[in-house]
Amino acid sequence: MIESLDAFTCVPEFSRKHTTFRVYAQGQKEPVARAHKDSAWDTRFPYHVFEGPGLDRLVGYVTPWEAMTADRVRIGRVDRRSGSAARRDKWSFQQSGLPELLGGPDGRATKLRHSFPLRAVLANAPADALFSLRLLFQGAGSDGFELTRQSGLNPRYSVRIHDERVDRLLVLACVALVNRDDDNPRQFLADIASNPLKG
Repeated sequence: MIESLDAFTCVPEFSRKHTTFRVYAQGQKEPVARAHKDSAWDTRFPYHVFEGPGLDRLVGYVTPWEAMTADRVRIGRVDRRSGSAARRDKWSFQQSGLPELLGGPDGRATKLRHSFPLRAVLANAPADALFSLRLLFQGAGSDGFELTRQSGLNPRYSVRIHDERVDRLLVLACVALVNRDDDNPRQFLADIASNPLKG
């Protein structure tokens, strides 16, 4: 089911005992898939991805670095190299059978925010809440996909697929990676609740 989606939204839920991303098809009120793990968001345990009428059929595993099928066959890797005040972050999406897709800021507002000198002052949690982040992943012979973290205190991630060959499980890994590096209050509160000595 999730592999047939051309556009979907991921809504994370954080707690000290579990983390869940609910996946909604465009225009639907009920989730069509969920990525779940019985631990806080920053643990290295993989998310188990479920779909089906009861969201109980295992279809794969994702981490903020890779995705695997339910049989634990590796689909590919995602990566982010942090930039500096003067240089943008570099994102990569490496899926078997596809050229490497490189990700970067897309849209005037995102490009402006992630360019020098604004990047030096707008790389923080309040700015993440005020401004959306739009990344476009493309490669030789592939239009790839776009991923948008919508502005607001409650993080939401919108995905639009432009190349049908792109594996949606690996896109979920990319969502998990963007979320991992996101500064949002709900994530922070779940982090403190799971370990009061942090922060």
